Amino acid sequence: MRRRIRLVPIVAGFVVATGSHLPAQNAQLDRAIRSFHTDFRLSSDRTRTARGDFNGDGREDVAAIVEGPERSAFVIFHAQPDRFAPHPLFTNLPPGSVELRVLQPGRHRVIGPQRSVVIKAPAVELVFPGRSSAMYVWRDGRYRVLGTENFR
Repeated sequence: MRRRIRLVPIVAGFVVATGSHLPAQNAQLDRAIRSFHTDFRLSSDRTRTARGDFNGDGREDVAAIVEGPERSAFVIFHAQPDRFAPHPLFTNLPPGSVELRVLQPGRHRVIGPQRSVVIKAPAVELVFPGRSSAMYVWRDGRYRVLGTENFR
């Protein structure tokens, strides 16, 4: 049976998917977060969670800043048929403001000799406002990190 999903626009250009499968998906994500670290939880700040098919497999993945009592971490959870698989990328984030942005496929400027890259699937940008930013791109079975200048 095919489930109907309705996309509902919300503030700041984000889109939330609604449908009957979301409670099960949210429970799977919660289990994946707890398997990564029992004290971590999904941030309530919407700028700290992003959804997209980051590894190009046709399933919606979740990039998130997960928060614990003493530290935070940046993890991308790849959607599997019955669970989410965590890919920790930055496991000891310093306190302070951090945001996630989804970068759509296409050409993007990066720091370094190559000056730009073309991405085929959405990527995630980790932003430390006013300080630095980096793009996380799935290539050859792992995430590659590329410096960007989108931290304003």
